[in-house]
Amino acid sequence: MALEDYEYNGYDKLIQLCDAISLPEGICILEVRLVDVVRRYGEFNKNILNKWNAFFEIKKYFDRKCGINIYELFKEEIITNSIK
Repeated sequence: MALEDYEYNGYDKLIQLCDAISLPEGICILEVRLVDVVRRYGEFNKNILNKWNAFFEIKKYFDRKCGINIYELFKEEIITNSIK
């Protein structure tokens, strides 16, 4: 099966979200993590925006599932780790 034919389930999306909001110091907002990756690897190309938009869609998926902005679940840690 080709990867593009694979249908991601909620567990797959949760793993992607956890990676997308995690720094070595802890949880951060998505934008901080995405910029961190580009800064470290120096990779910004035409496909990166599609990738970023997919991460934002995954976050929205969990916001809807939880009935709140998921950042509210980790507010204190996000404030600490996102403002450095």
